[in-house]
Amino acid sequence: MHLFKRSALVSRAAVLVGTLAVLSASAIPLSAEDADAPAESAKAPILEPVEPATPHGKTTAGSTEVNPCFTGNGSIQEVLDACTAFINSGSTDTDRVVAAHGNRAIGLSATRDYAGAVAEMDEAVRLDPKEPNLYFMRAAAYRAKKDFANATKDVDEAIRLDAVRGDFYMLRGLISSDQGDFDSAIRDLDQKVKLDPKSTPGYSKRADLYRQKKDYDKASADYSTVIKLEPDLAKNYIDRGWIYVLQNDLDRAMEDFTAALKLQENNASALVGRGLVKSRKGKATDGSADIALAVKLEPGIIDEIKKLGVE
Repeated sequence: MHLFKRSALVSRAAVLVGTLAVLSASAIPLSAEDADAPAESAKAPILEPVEPATPHGKTTAGSTEVNPCFTGNGSIQEVLDACTAFINSGSTDTDRVVAAHGNRAIGLSATRDYAGAVAEMDEAVRLDPKEPNLYFMRAAAYRAKKDFANATKDVDEAIRLDAVRGDFYMLRGLISSDQGDFDSAIRDLDQKVKLDPKSTPGYSKRADLYRQKKDYDKASADYSTVIKLEPDLAKNYIDRGWIYVLQNDLDRAMEDFTAALKLQENNASALVGRGLVKSRKGKATDGSADIALAVKLEPGIIDEIKKLGVE
């Protein structure tokens, strides 16, 4: 479970951070079918804001928050219970009540109770109907439920209230992508990277959509930008390496898979990539050792790579 980290009194805007628990992530968002619900006894780690919100609550310098609802200390159920107790306490601090509903939504989404998460955000929106982050957060919960119509309606409202937040366009792009509307998704991701040019998820997701559209030049260009921004992550080289394989540019693919393996030894996808390139450039058996090791490390890796369109 992910919570925002905030000492003393919490601003309503800080609830934004909770959206990362109901989105998928790479900052590529997390969907209902690919998320493993955490055990109830699991600790609830703290997730720092990507873009810290401007507080408009009454934060006191040097004060220390102890309520598990706001610290995330404890299991998911303990945090849920603490938030419920706070909400039922009759507090008149709207900022903290809204935050408590937001953190209950996060906890419920972590256990795949997306309907419950939506209900919590309904109450948060009722209390603060002009806060765009709350619509954004509810849109993420609707997306997890695959209620794309309501998800789109909420993220549209978030954008109407605040048209310069890249995350809002990112989410709307993901909702369009979920429905197979790649062109609309790419238009929103264009906005995301324009507003957040140093944030990699927009480029990565747009590159993936270009791959699915078989526009490999644009895909490789986006992955190259990701590599410039995050040169020490093996995954970035692997992603671009598979685009080069799809373009049959085997020399550049080999460079990327080799770079990935220097950063992360025994990465299964990079091993398959290196093995495939060896086999295509030489004898069919030249890459068999790499591929065999990859399958031993991750038995399903070949099927995953085939999903990229690699034959």
